[in-house]
Amino acid sequence: MKKKWLNFVFALVLLSGVNNSINAQTTADTLSIDDYYSMSIEELMNIDVVSASKVKQKQSDAPNIITVVPQNKINQYGWLSINDILYSQPGFQPSYDYERRTVGFRGMSEGWNNNHYLMLVDGIPFNDNLYGTAYTWEITPLIFTNSMEIIRGAGGALYGTSAMNGVITLNTSNAENFDDFGIARFRVETNNSQVYDFAVGNEGDNFGLVLAFNHYETAGNEYNSYDASGREDAFGNLIKYKTFDQRSSSYLFAKVYGKGKLEGLSFQYHEQQWDFKTGHGWLFTIPDEPENMKEYRRIFALKYATHKDKIFNWEAAAKYQKHGVDWDMRYQYDGQGDNFFPHGLNEYLRTDGEDIWARLQGEFNLKNHIIIAGVEGDIFLYNGDEAHNANYDMNTWLINPDTFNVTYSLDPWFEYVDDKPVKNIAVYAQYMSPKFFDKLQITLSGRYDQMFFEYDSDLENNTEALKNKNFSMFTPRIATVYNLNEDITVKAIFGKAFRTPAPTEMFGSNTYTLASNIEQLEPEESTNFDLGFDWKVNDNINFRLNGFWVNFENIIAYSIANYNLSTNIFSQETAGFETEFQVAFGDFSGFANLTYATRLDETIADSTITESKDKVTWAPPITANIGLLYNHKNFYTSLLFHYQGEVERRNLENDIHRSKTVEAWINIDLKFAYKITQKIEFGLTIKNLTDSERFIIKNYAYPFDYRLEERSILFDLLFRF
Repeated sequence: MKKKWLNFVFALVLLSGVNNSINAQTTADTLSIDDYYSMSIEELMNIDVVSASKVKQKQSDAPNIITVVPQNKINQYGWLSINDILYSQPGFQPSYDYERRTVGFRGMSEGWNNNHYLMLVDGIPFNDNLYGTAYTWEITPLIFTNSMEIIRGAGGALYGTSAMNGVITLNTSNAENFDDFGIARFRVETNNSQVYDFAVGNEGDNFGLVLAFNHYETAGNEYNSYDASGREDAFGNLIKYKTFDQRSSSYLFAKVYGKGKLEGLSFQYHEQQWDFKTGHGWLFTIPDEPENMKEYRRIFALKYATHKDKIFNWEAAAKYQKHGVDWDMRYQYDGQGDNFFPHGLNEYLRTDGEDIWARLQGEFNLKNHIIIAGVEGDIFLYNGDEAHNANYDMNTWLINPDTFNVTYSLDPWFEYVDDKPVKNIAVYAQYMSPKFFDKLQITLSGRYDQMFFEYDSDLENNTEALKNKNFSMFTPRIATVYNLNEDITVKAIFGKAFRTPAPTEMFGSNTYTLASNIEQLEPEESTNFDLGFDWKVNDNINFRLNGFWVNFENIIAYSIANYNLSTNIFSQETAGFETEFQVAFGDFSGFANLTYATRLDETIADSTITESKDKVTWAPPITANIGLLYNHKNFYTSLLFHYQGEVERRNLENDIHRSKTVEAWINIDLKFAYKITQKIEFGLTIKNLTDSERFIIKNYAYPFDYRLEERSILFDLLFRF
């Protein structure tokens, strides 16, 4: 497969024989990698952003708390994934669930499935269609990204579902963003990881082409750990088992975009494949037999947007996504559950889901009064499984089954909506005022979404009894941006966001993979208020301070009290602040930030979980980051420092295997790089420099936490050609 993909990439490169025509400008989408090296703090802060309002603005003028991370900073600090970048930003912190590296936010942990971020690629939503998740770990590479915009907090007023804790926008590269024709990069790490990147770009008078390929593979973070099975040795002691974390991924990206008269037209193709092991397993046990977990996504995106200085501009965009899974799973060992599973429990599933999304948007600019209005639609389609079987009859859930050398053919994974489309329609509008008195700008936004579908409500009796269900939500935003003077800006932002239950939370049936709850689930909702202060102290220092209040309602999680069904369990009210500095002095630059969160209230609809109304639990209330960069001629070095404060457990979650809290920890990454020539760069990164022992909490009363990676060294060779 790797060889075929590489041959395909090189074939497309040969077919793209158009003249290279680089014309660098001063906006983020046209700056080349090396253009960023000489930019001052003021110039970096004035890089245009689009995701906050769908209009190009300076970061300080945007009606959101927003940060831009250009490609050169990604390279200089050695970030490999979106997660790596977010972990260094204020408000975000590392989180973990089974094998998945997730991202917590403002005093909240994140589970495996409940991802509350929306990912955009050039303004088009790219969350997956089965779980509603934004793929922020290494399976989404950064090789085709020219810059990344990060909005903290609610984005539902413009973007709809999933934009609760933030909106992450990847602005893809054009040919003019490469210094020459392209780059090739090879990274090898002492923990048995390898990363291969390749990207090229070329332009002619009418079209440009960018091709990129990434392959990542690793033995993962494997170590001996307890699980939740309660298995004991002959002396009554819990037994530790080896976690399995091997994973790999490949990503092919191709973009054709218009030039000249065709400017604004673009077509993208994304082919994403990955496989993984399940780490601590499926809640109950670390698998005692090998599993084979494979997935893929295939995405086509077409967009046309006018970019002329007219009173009226418009945009049309469409996307097709197919997400397939090929899972061979081992849930329980022989005899588990007091011999209820005498020969263990296995399930095999090969299936896919498809969705078609489209948007039509218009923009009016009447003497700097800007009005944006649009309509979006999405259809999710599921048409049965290619294969679905197990050694247990999950169609009827018979008691005491014979599971030895028996294979049961299982009914559809999403039988509730087999051949029944799930539809969503949305309308949105936004008004942006001119700057009154050259100081005050007001942004008013609002969006109405409605999801509706039919489902079969009588699966147990094998008869079709159709019911209708719908979710509707209105999400407003009110933002004021006030420029006290040229250097100081104050922002006040009120916004709401939501996340409709994903297909896997509602429609799972005839399976052990899901515990769906179609009758009871309601959308998650959040209400946010941010008060931000931005001060350009001088040409070398920029200071930001942001206070926040978040009321997060109906958080979906698996409920032990509700037979482990996906349930609206939590509502949490949190407040705090984020402060950050950005500095640049000659060859030195860097950043520092601190986040503090406190719990104001909490309600829980699960009797097995203790409420914590006035204390942040399961997530650190304090995090801090420092990044330092020294760049001189052909040499640069960077240091990343991350502090994660002590994490509290809830009552009844302590046992002899875990301390009362997860202790605070520090991580330091150090990178050295040297440009051997203008075309060749060698780098060396030491991760977890002090080899500190670091843990992420496992919530609930289980005897283990998640141990993070030990020290490793990464060797990096970058070619520009």
